[in-house]
Parts: sequence; C-alpha cells; structure tokens
Amino acid sequence: MEITKKTEYAVSALVELASNPGEYISSKTIAARQEIPANFLPQIIALLGTTGWVVGVRGPGGGVRLEADPNTITIKDVIELIEGPIAISKCMSHEFSCVREGRCPMQAVWEEAQAAFVSVLQHRTIADLVADTP
Repeated sequence: MEITKKTEYAVSALVELASNPGEYISSKTIAARQEIPANFLPQIIALLGTTGWVVGVRGPGGGVRLEADPNTITIKDVIELIEGPIAISKCMSHEFSCVREGRCPMQAVWEEAQAAFVSVLQHRTIADLVADTP
C-alpha cells in the first residue's frame, strides 16, 4: 500500500484547520498555505465532511471549519477514509485470500510489521501534528 498525495493533502488540510480553531477558512486559503492544488481540495473537503470532521459555509465570510476535536482524529483514520483499509502487503488485505495462508514463511513478518505500522498511525493525531509543526 502506498500513501497517496490525496491522503497527504487531507492531513495537511486538517492540520491547517486545527491550527485555526473555530475559524472558517476558505478552500483557496487552505490550498495556498498547505500547497495543495486548489482544484483538488473540494474533493478532499467533501470526504472530510462525510465523517463530520469539517463543516462548510458558503458565501461571504464562509469557508471550512474543523468541527471535530483534533485529538480524536488519528492519522490511521484519515488514511482509511481516503485509501481504505491499511494493508502493508497484499497478503494483509481482507480482500485477498492466499492459498499459502498458515504455511507462508512471511506471514508472521507481515503480521508483525502491519501491527507496528498501524499502531504508530493509530497513536498519532492531527493535534500531535499541529503541536509538531514549527
């Protein structure tokens, strides 16, 4: 699995919104500050809105605002929203059934690596990223 730019942009947009709590920020401003292609951002905002993480208001003074507590949005949550279930190997995907399951010499390695990867993503939040941003 590869983390796409779309996911990176979603995280960046959430960091921008979390850095400005309670404020409505225009998509154009978010795009400029976070170096996200302006034509791509509405798709991302729409996805973030489906979870209730953000709300938007149209018109003068409108924009997008973070609605959820950034301490509750994990990087894992964002990745799974954009990319779907995390699987570091095709073998770890729930959509894949391996004929060698239970006999594969790599199975234990993939399971351990998957657990470690998911653990890191599950324990880092948008609030953590805001705190770590200079």
